[in-house]
Amino acid sequence: MVADTDSREEALVDLAALRSAFASESRFDLKHPSESWPSQAASQSELTPSHTFPLSSQNEDTDRPNLRRNLKPIKSLISSFFVYLIFTILYALFIYSVLIKKNPQVGALLLDASTANLLISVFSQVFVIASDALICGLLDSLRTALAGRARGTSASAFFGIGAATAWPSVFWLALVNRFRDIWCNFRVLLPILGLVFGSVLKFQATFDYHFAPGPIRVPVYAGVIPMDTRLIEAVRTGDLWVYFQSFTATFLENPRYAAPYALGPCDGSGACRAALLPGGLELARQVSPNLNLTVFHGGIFNNVEAIRIERSRGVALTYETPVNGSVFNWAQDCMIAGEQMGDGVQLCVRQEGESVIAGWTSCPELIFQAKQCSLNRSWMNQPMEWSTKMTAFKQFTTVTYDRTNGTIIDVKATPDPNPQHMPLDATDYRRIWNKILLLPKDNTSTTPLIQTKVNSILYDLTWLHRTYQVSFPDQKQTPVNYLHNFLAVPLQFSIVAHEFVNYTHPLIAQVLGGLPLPEEMQTVAVSGWSSSRLIIQEWTGWVFISGSVAVLVSAMVCIVWIATRPDPLFSTTGVPELDILRVTEREGGGGQHGYGVIDDMPVRNTSSSVARGRQPGNLTTLPNGRVSRGVPSGWRLALSLRHWRIRAVSSSDGIETRFVVSHHDATDKRRRPGPQSVGTDSC
Repeated sequence: MVADTDSREEALVDLAALRSAFASESRFDLKHPSESWPSQAASQSELTPSHTFPLSSQNEDTDRPNLRRNLKPIKSLISSFFVYLIFTILYALFIYSVLIKKNPQVGALLLDASTANLLISVFSQVFVIASDALICGLLDSLRTALAGRARGTSASAFFGIGAATAWPSVFWLALVNRFRDIWCNFRVLLPILGLVFGSVLKFQATFDYHFAPGPIRVPVYAGVIPMDTRLIEAVRTGDLWVYFQSFTATFLENPRYAAPYALGPCDGSGACRAALLPGGLELARQVSPNLNLTVFHGGIFNNVEAIRIERSRGVALTYETPVNGSVFNWAQDCMIAGEQMGDGVQLCVRQEGESVIAGWTSCPELIFQAKQCSLNRSWMNQPMEWSTKMTAFKQFTTVTYDRTNGTIIDVKATPDPNPQHMPLDATDYRRIWNKILLLPKDNTSTTPLIQTKVNSILYDLTWLHRTYQVSFPDQKQTPVNYLHNFLAVPLQFSIVAHEFVNYTHPLIAQVLGGLPLPEEMQTVAVSGWSSSRLIIQEWTGWVFISGSVAVLVSAMVCIVWIATRPDPLFSTTGVPELDILRVTEREGGGGQHGYGVIDDMPVRNTSSSVARGRQPGNLTTLPNGRVSRGVPSGWRLALSLRHWRIRAVSSSDGIETRFVVSHHDATDKRRRPGPQSVGTDSC
């Protein structure tokens, strides 16, 4: 079909010119804008069977309602719509439940992150394929409905949204029209939309830990409580020494008792550091009058992989560089220990609101080597190089521990926009330091063992300071990190002391009021196993669902519009090339010799003598087995086309190429189609 090359205007496709004269047959007429549409009488006289294409209803069906009549040609489209509808609903529910709600448990099936990632990839591709099939079928039906209007539709739009038109050709059609044709533009964007829908759910998706709960649930006391100085005298000093000496170097990095945390501006990336103390699995106790029953008592959790402590009370700590961290009242805020061993360490702590500011230093290497630490006190009056400000907050957390070694696997803090301060008292710290670092003033109670333990912890602290002063002078943060640990140990030790006093000193507990644990310490320990889950950006899930709904609604509106049109629709074979070859003629050409007419392609008619004799037919002799009268089903059409071959033949000068259509005998594999076969056609 060739348009007038001297004109820049588009050809128009019309299906309405013959509508009133023939309710049973239709054709596509191409008209140059400078020409006028033919009259109905003229069109009727020119209409021949070789140029017509059956409508969805015959003459006797013209009195049927438009809906019933027009539904026949779009049965396959409606089937695609319902398949797409069912799949989209199921997939949207999957996205909402598993990805948006972050629940990888689907019935009895637990979808780990890798499996969910694979399913999302497969389902998204299936969704894109189903969407493409629906949209292409919809556009194919829509273009015929648009052409059935009185004014027709542009040829660019008609061929641009056709399924047989390659994407580059659609792009050129859109470009020639300066992208003003909405249908061509949509077809150009269709692959991009498919790419977006196929990959949007993976945008910034990550893997996250997931705890799958088991059947065992045990009431427990768990978490951390504020320091209670009443317990200081009830707990043996040796236990305090063990805690401080063991944990000063590594406490906040120990995965059994602490976890990294982000609280406000303190995310560990700058001068502010935050850490979370959930208490630890070893310190959890079964609910009973005796706080000596651990969660492992009775073998309840012997055969589990992980244990989760739900919503236990923990402590969130923040460490900041104080503005005036080196300013202390040396007489009131500081203490000096180690003079009995010819050494010295100075610790200072002062109150600032509900926080404490602490610093420490030790006798310098040169003064220590000269054994002048007690005599030369100049180092005691120098500004504190290593200091920090510590603030504590009450924080409820759900913590999962590894059953085999007690390490923290996962921490989920309860969101709190206004975290509650847990007051810290500088006086409590000075009392604890005096207990573990100073020898008793009563020399009669000082035993060699006590002196050895005190000297041991003092040596650890002074060695730490001098090593980093002399050997690693550029590592100024490490001694500060050790100070963080030194300040956090008493908070962890408070719950230990509470439990220790409860079951070892019943009389003291009674005198101190029973030392009751707060009710918010009571929670539940749950058995389970560890898994992973796929975490997506929540907005990507809603974008996908919204886009799916938009496609559904748009398709439904278009189908309803097509089905309720007053003009009858023509039925198709499902092969766009055959449909266009059958129904298109150039207006003004007249008959089968018209301008651009190709209507002699043979197909086998199994019910005719032509088929029995293996003689070529034409497009009007389509096989039986019809979707609607006059139109072959896709299956029968496929059966017919398998007996014919199409071969490209070039002219002797190589300028012209035509397609030769010939019958193929499947029983004779050596037989080759040749140009002697009748019923050939040229393109």
